[in-house]
Parts: sequence; C-alpha cells; structure tokens
Amino acid sequence: MSKKLDDADLIPQHFEYENQYEKWRAANPRIEYDFSVDQSGYIYWIWTFIVVCGSLYNIIVLSVLAFENIRSAYLEKFLPINVAFDVIFFMDIIIRSMLSFYDEGVLVTEFSETRRNYFHSFYFGIDLLAIFPFDYLLIRKTSAAFCRLNRFLKIYRIANFIAQSYGKLTQVTISLSKIITACFLLFHVNACVFYIISVNSDTSSWDGVNATFDDDEYLPWPYTPEKITDAYFVGCDGRTDCYNPNFYYDEAREEHLVELYHFWRMNNRTQVFNFSTFTKEYTLSMYWSAMTMTTLGEQPAPNTSIQNAFEIINTLAGLLLFAVIMGSIGDLVANANAVKTYWQTLMDGLKQYMTYRNLNESLQTKVLKYCEYEMAEETIMKEHEVRDELPTKLYGHVTTSIIGSSLVKSPLFRVSERSFLNDISELLEPHYFCPGDVVIEKGQFCSSMLIIVCGQMVEMADDGEVDHYEGEILGDVNLIWFNNHLNNNRHQHNFVSSAFSQIHMLSRDDFFKVLSSYDPKLKRRLCDVAFYLQKQRGELDDNKRSLVENEDMETNLKRLAIDTLELHDKMGEVEEVFWKFQRKAKKKLFKSEMTAIDLLNSRKKMRRRF
Repeated sequence: MSKKLDDADLIPQHFEYENQYEKWRAANPRIEYDFSVDQSGYIYWIWTFIVVCGSLYNIIVLSVLAFENIRSAYLEKFLPINVAFDVIFFMDIIIRSMLSFYDEGVLVTEFSETRRNYFHSFYFGIDLLAIFPFDYLLIRKTSAAFCRLNRFLKIYRIANFIAQSYGKLTQVTISLSKIITACFLLFHVNACVFYIISVNSDTSSWDGVNATFDDDEYLPWPYTPEKITDAYFVGCDGRTDCYNPNFYYDEAREEHLVELYHFWRMNNRTQVFNFSTFTKEYTLSMYWSAMTMTTLGEQPAPNTSIQNAFEIINTLAGLLLFAVIMGSIGDLVANANAVKTYWQTLMDGLKQYMTYRNLNESLQTKVLKYCEYEMAEETIMKEHEVRDELPTKLYGHVTTSIIGSSLVKSPLFRVSERSFLNDISELLEPHYFCPGDVVIEKGQFCSSMLIIVCGQMVEMADDGEVDHYEGEILGDVNLIWFNNHLNNNRHQHNFVSSAFSQIHMLSRDDFFKVLSSYDPKLKRRLCDVAFYLQKQRGELDDNKRSLVENEDMETNLKRLAIDTLELHDKMGEVEEVFWKFQRKAKKKLFKSEMTAIDLLNSRKKMRRRF
C-alpha cells in the first residue's frame, strides 16, 4: 500500500523556505538614497545666495520702513514678499539639517548624524529665533513692522556665502563686493536711525527760511525739510532779457545767495524739478551717515544727549570702518599687483646679478624676455609648487585631466591600463624652455618621454623641419630599448623649443619602476608594440628582438650588495685557506730547521771523534 505524501514531503529537505526572504534581502540590499547636501557644491552655494538675498531684503526694507511715506504706501505690498522669504528661511533650516560634514576626516552623510550635528550647533538657535513669527502682527497693526527685526539674525549667512565663494569667484571680486556691501548696509541702517532720531527731536524753533544757503554752524542737527530743496534751473530766454554778455564770476556773489535765490524765483524765471519727500529725507540722511561714518564731519553740532551719544557712536564706528576699508583696499591692491611686483623685483635682482657676472647682452635679453612673458601671463604658481601643495594622488588626477587625452592618443599607452597611466602621470616632471632652447640634442640616449603641455617644438630633421604642437608626445616608443637598434637607442635629430614652452618629462627609470609593479603581461604587450613601431620606422636592423633590460638604482644597489656579500664570503674562505697554509708552512719550516740542527750537531760530534 503506497504511503500518502503530504505537501511538506514534496519540498526538498535542503530548501530552507523560512529563510528565503532574508537570503533574498541580503543578496538584494535596499536602495539607500543620499539626501545629504554638499557644503562646497554649487547647488548649496546658489541656495545660500537666495538666503542672502532674503537677509539683505530684510535689512534694507525694515530700515526703510522708518520713513512714514514708505510705511504708509508700501507696507501691504511688502507682506507677500515677507511671507516668501519666511518660507525660504524655514526651508533653510531643513536644508542645513542635511549638510554633510567631516568627522575626523570621515565624510558623514547620514541624515540622523547631520541632523544631530545641526540641532546641537549654535546656529540652529539663531535660525529658529530668526523665523519666530513676531511680525504677523503687521496684519492688524502698522506700527508693528519692526517686529521683524529678529530677521536681522540671518545676517551671518552673508559671511557663509562669502566663505563659500572663495573657490568659485576671484578674490578681487569678493573683496570689492564685501567692501561695497558692508559700506552700503552700514550707511543705510545708520541713515535710518538718524532719521528716527530726527523725527523725535524738537525743531519748532527753526524758522527754515534760508536753510539751504546758511552756514553749517547755524543749521540744526536733526533732519528738517528746509535743509534740502528741489532743484531750480534758470528758465528764462532772450525775450526776458536775462542774458548779460558782461557777466563774470565774482566770489562776493555767494554772500547774496538768498537775494539771488528770491530774484530768480520771481516772475517764473526758473524751472523746478520736484523730488518726493522720501527722496529728500533718504538722500539727506544717507549723506549725513556717509559724512559722519567716514569721519569727514562738516555737520551741525548735536543739541541733546541722545544726539551726542549717537554722534559719538558714529564717530567710533566710523574710525573702525575707515581703518577696515583702508586695510581691505590696501590688501586688494597688494593682491592685485602681487604677481607684477614679484616679477619686477625678480627682474631688478637678475639685472644686478647679470651685470655683476658680466653676462653677454644676448643672454641678458633672453632672461629679461622670459620674465616679461611670465609677468604678462600673470603666472602665480609653477607646476612644482602645485605638486608640492596637493596630495600625490590628487595631483596625479589633475595631471591626468590635463594630459590624459595625449596619453590615450599614444600608440604605446593605448594598450595599457588606466591605472598605469595614472601612476606615470604622478612621476611627470615639468620643465620650462624659452624660444631657441635645445630640449634634446642629437646623440643623446632616448632616456625620457616628452609631452608638450603648452608651446611649440621644432624637430631639426635631415629633410626639413617638423613642427610639434601642444598635446603631442615625443619619445614614448623609444623608452623601450633593443640591442639591435641601428642608432644604439640614441636620438638622431635636435629638438628645439620655438616658443615659451612647458614640457612634462618622464624618465625611462621611472617608467620601468612603475611597470615593474604591474603584471608581466603588460610589459610584454608594451614591448611588442614598441618593437613593431620601431621596426616599422626602420630603426631596427633585423626581425630578431633583443630587449635591453632596464634596472633602476634600487635594483643595482641590491645586486651590488649581493655581490659584495659574495665577495666577502669568498675573501673569508681565501683568508681561511691562507691561514691554514701558513700554519702548515710554519710546521714544515720548523721541522726543516730541527732536521738541519740535528744534522749540524751530528757532524760536530763526528769531527770531535776524529
């Protein structure tokens, strides 16, 4: 009778169906999305610029609301813009909570870590306080506009934007922008504070009839409408007999400006260009702020304690501002002329040196032309300075990006691995040549490869001159030597630089040093390609390949050390044989001496008997 099978019996015993999900999940891990934001990226830089625009908007607009005309006419129009920038400030908190950061050199991108890093920072409290909605009282009460003053706390984002811009803009642009922005904001806010103090000051005792023309010492300290008038231009023509051909300028007329003012205003002899009240208020306040903070003075003396205190604060702040501006401008000019100053100083020193050494005129002219070329190109850093400042691998990537396309075009390196190209890029040595310099002389060993980074070279061939331009590689195939080379692995032509050229060179020793660390198959491929190309050029005498093995200094030293040890061992063996022979010789000599003595003694005895 057959046994009835259950469903469980149909499943193979080795099939662990309960663990299949875990196995599938281990083989197919979840896709993890990286929501972190790079602080040095262009996207975050643009976002910071948007936040900076919101900060500048709040600083400028909230200060301008001190003027009654703006507050009454444009306050409601500013509300949608206020809401928009409040949303941007709130989003800024979210984005800053996703900023990646480095912890002991390790880039942290996990959202839980970036969020914790931001929430435990000082700036989170500032950002939170900056978006607190005090200002929504504006909907019901106009005088509550200054409840948005907490938005001023976002001003630190301007400094963040400047710090991020150093890698994306030139230093001159950043320095000029810093100076202009800082001066404008300080003058603007200070002008608004001056107007607020002026509005709350008593000016009822001022008659204001001749305010435009009186001396400053008779003018009041606060702003008054009489301090600035509309623009008046002479509007009469020949029919009113205004032209006087005998007119000449007399400084004494300045004493009668009031009479002249009333004369020209009579009978419609002038045309008036009217300015709004806000324009007059803001212009005069800005003028007072700029004159005071730049310590130029020429303003009426203050009358009250508040005015005195504000004047003192402005004077102290102006002294500091003036020092900062002058220092920044000095640094800006120094940095702008740093390259020119460096090369001018170098040229002066070289002139003195060449005169002292009595160098010929042609050589002096060549040296000075090179300095003038570098000064015109505004070369700040040489290639070796960049190499010293950057990490080795990073400099290799930079070099590969510059000459990588040239290496790939080479028929020798076309069959090599990309990592091999990166390694030899790190060992390229930059060299600089002037027009007329001989880079390679005829008869030199093919001991280096040349890459023309910029400039031009001329090959003096027997059948004419051959030009080589930027990006070309010379001598790459001849890095691999063969015993059957017709020219004994030497150059047969001169290579001369025909311009100010920058050439990267790779020595043959460095080439084989890198090659020794790779699979021998790569070396065989490169040797096959080099043999084929040299054979095609007619540089080899037969089809038999006989490779000249290259050995670097380290290998030669190791071989020398081994040979020295072997020689030392052989000398030890020779010395031991010598001492053995010496001992045997001494024993034989001693026996011979004793035998001779015995013979002499026996002869003496025989003589005595006879």
